[in-house]
Amino acid sequence: MMDSSYYIQDNTDIENKKLETAMDLYRKGNYTSALTLYLDLAKMSYSYKLYYEIGRCYYKLNDFDNALLNFTRSVELEFFKNPSYVFLGNIYYKQENFIKAIENWCTAQIYKPEDESVCLNLATSYFAKDMKLQSIFYYEKYLKYARDKTSKHYLEIKNSINEFIKQGKEFYNKALRAIQAEDNKTAIQALEYAVKVSPNNFDSNFLLAKLYMEEKQYMQALVYLKQSYCLDKKSLDVLERLSAVLIILGDYTSAYCCSKRILPLVIDSQKEYLETLKNIKQLEEGFDTQSAQAHKNWGDLYYNECNYHLALFEYENAIIVNNNLSEQLSDKIQKIKLFLNPEERIIKACFEKGLTFYSTGDFKTANKYFTKIMVLADETSSDYKYAKSRLVN
Repeated sequence: MMDSSYYIQDNTDIENKKLETAMDLYRKGNYTSALTLYLDLAKMSYSYKLYYEIGRCYYKLNDFDNALLNFTRSVELEFFKNPSYVFLGNIYYKQENFIKAIENWCTAQIYKPEDESVCLNLATSYFAKDMKLQSIFYYEKYLKYARDKTSKHYLEIKNSINEFIKQGKEFYNKALRAIQAEDNKTAIQALEYAVKVSPNNFDSNFLLAKLYMEEKQYMQALVYLKQSYCLDKKSLDVLERLSAVLIILGDYTSAYCCSKRILPLVIDSQKEYLETLKNIKQLEEGFDTQSAQAHKNWGDLYYNECNYHLALFEYENAIIVNNNLSEQLSDKIQKIKLFLNPEERIIKACFEKGLTFYSTGDFKTANKYFTKIMVLADETSSDYKYAKSRLVN
């Protein structure tokens, strides 16, 4: 007779059978029975996938409290590549907690930026928060990644976006004509409308900022210079004007941070480089390192509003002023960068794998990675063009 104290029954086959049955029940829409089996399995073992499946059942049964609990358990066990974030975003949106909804959907995009439903959800949520720059950004991503480009819903969104872009260009051109006629008032009115309907147009934002500077309305200029910076972080013109406006407003710390950003952009011009160094030295005398905490606080405020562009700007300012904050903020900065450009990390990984297979002559596998890059990258980018050139038929 076997000593029971040394006997452990292997239930692997039973668990696998239950799991297959539960998944089949879920596919057939029998969510209650599927849930019962999943909960039985959770008594014997647990994993992020199991909690995800339990969460899905509760979600289908409209029990959002228990769904939220189990999806949260799932992401606690596995932060990366977890589809629970999509459902967490859905639940928070249903609860009208748009901030948490956006944060979870952005996290879902880190590993799957081409999820058209998440892009559309983010666009809708940002629109509900009246954050039009971000809303248009995700509507355009939806248009890029949508599989069915013939559906009525897709065409309605596409036509609306195209109309906004068209109106933005018309009012931008109206502003140019007004400037030629030395009518800054009309030009500003036209550009205000252009930016309202097409907020992610760099030219409209930057021209409006310059006009406000000419009119000595520096607070208004600051708004559109920051928006211009969000659209193009490597624009020397924007950073120089941003620094100038901040100096006029007496914010020497922020001006110093802008000058530090300018430095690597002018490294090829000795004259500009030395001039920038001189400005930095002068500004160093006019700011207090304690203001780093103020920049961090602003970063937290923007982050909690899901304005990740400006949150990143302020967190980076905090580190520029006080590098000791780097360790504290580095993870959050990395997270925000993944929120804003999740494609970048995946494109880099696909290149590494694709080129490895390419070098060994496995062109079929390499093509999969290069094709993925072409889905994620902008068609005008060097990444897209290089990936296309590596395809082997």
